[in-house]
Amino acid sequence: MSRTNISTGGALEEKYGYSRAVRIGNVVKVSGTCATDTDGSTVGVGDVAAQVARCFEIISSALEGAGATLGDIVINRVYLTNIDDAPAAGEVHGAIFGETRPACTMMAVGALVNPEFLVEIECEAVVPDDADVTTH
Repeated sequence: MSRTNISTGGALEEKYGYSRAVRIGNVVKVSGTCATDTDGSTVGVGDVAAQVARCFEIISSALEGAGATLGDIVINRVYLTNIDDAPAAGEVHGAIFGETRPACTMMAVGALVNPEFLVEIECEAVVPDDADVTTH
């Protein structure tokens, strides 16, 4: 079974030695993703809804590189630094996934690597066996 590493060009991917996503067979695992722009600056400082939306933009790009879409996600794990942000994060999640309704775990954590990050999201997707991998 082949392994494909997918990068989205994040500032820390090479420095910390990880891939944004890894596809093995028809399973895609996406690393914890925070709301950053292309130069590594935080997007949506102080706004958990904006950060959740940005996380899923990055995740969508990684999934595309693996031949998948947001609709192929089977589980999301949402890590919040403040559990009081759960309703706002959940609303954005619901707006993105609608009737797809993947499994989802949402929890509070003590801190993330950057104090401006309010949320980090990781996910797993299962794609058709014949889906093309477009980015390595």
